[in-house]
Amino acid sequence: MLKRVFFLNMLLPAFAVLSGTEAKAVDVTITGRVIAASCTVSPMLTGGQEVNLGTLGRTQFQNAGDAGDWKSFSLNLTHCPVGTSQSTVTFSGTPTGPGGSLFANTEPVTSAAANMAVQMAKDADHSAVLSNGKSMTVDVDDVTRTATFPLVARLYTGAGNVGAGRVSSSVLVNFTYQ
Repeated sequence: MLKRVFFLNMLLPAFAVLSGTEAKAVDVTITGRVIAASCTVSPMLTGGQEVNLGTLGRTQFQNAGDAGDWKSFSLNLTHCPVGTSQSTVTFSGTPTGPGGSLFANTEPVTSAAANMAVQMAKDADHSAVLSNGKSMTVDVDDVTRTATFPLVARLYTGAGNVGAGRVSSSVLVNFTYQ
């Protein structure tokens, strides 16, 4: 269950009584929704978070599968409501590469490093690649009411023959709670 959602459906008989007519029962459906309160996203994330993957030579990326070093970063949540036990983050961005497993270089063509993309993964398991539509769940500490998503990213080429230029990629993160 990613969100606390409860629906209330009540059927109430209603009677219409008009002179000279027969009374009829009518169903009235009443619905509502209760959601979990959210955690506070770390202040550095409110305007976005930059992960600098550094400056690397293009000769390092001439073969398919060549990659830069992993750079660690975290997404942090604080002030989670009492009773929140887990948080899930879902990643979305422009996919590219084998099976859409990479995030595309969205730099304008005139300044982009050709054939270059960004790869993201869980810091604890670099083989657990986090691509468009993938999710990661962590526990919320019930004492500190915080949650941390430890991640890594690196430059990656699925095709090789990388050209010199800039690399930019935006990844939207969506948090849900339970």
